Amino acid sequence: MYLNRQLMNIFKLFIFFFLVQLEMGVPVRCIASDKVNGILEAHNAVRETLGIEKLVWSNEIARYAQEWADYLAQKNKCGMQHRSRTGKDIKPYGENIYQASGIQWSDGNIDVQQINAADVVNSWASESNSYDYSSNTCTQGKSCGHYTQVVWRKSKKLGCGMAFCADKSQVWVCNYTPPGNIAGQKPY
Repeated sequence: MYLNRQLMNIFKLFIFFFLVQLEMGVPVRCIASDKVNGILEAHNAVRETLGIEKLVWSNEIARYAQEWADYLAQKNKCGMQHRSRTGKDIKPYGENIYQASGIQWSDGNIDVQQINAADVVNSWASESNSYDYSSNTCTQGKSCGHYTQVVWRKSKKLGCGMAFCADKSQVWVCNYTPPGNIAGQKPY
């Protein structure tokens, strides 16, 4: 009985400190997923090459991103779909999404790809090859909006989440505030 009471007190203390960290804005990335560790640093490494101020982590935005990643994994079969920009629960965030399918072997087995946060951000950053700063446009037929969101100078906060899907694919979601990719404006 005494041991159970001690364990309960330790558990209560843990929960108290966890909630204090959340309130203070201390990064508690387990809210989203341990897989997203390093994603802030990967974003900031890309921004640093252009002399752009570092992003800071937001647990609130991470929860929002994780919610969407979970939705895509559970209800949308890991289909790529941006969150609707209308409705009562919508936040004014920019958004990047990334999906990686499972690896299918010749014997028919499927494994999860070993994707990390740097892989995701580097995929978005590679779109820089399709972006022309002087005309503020993407090469015809190419994508560059993920890249421009990563390096959007006015974006200050970041939160990300990821989820695995039943078919062993995975989906990653990052949200940014203020949002980027504003028509007629250059990212930096």
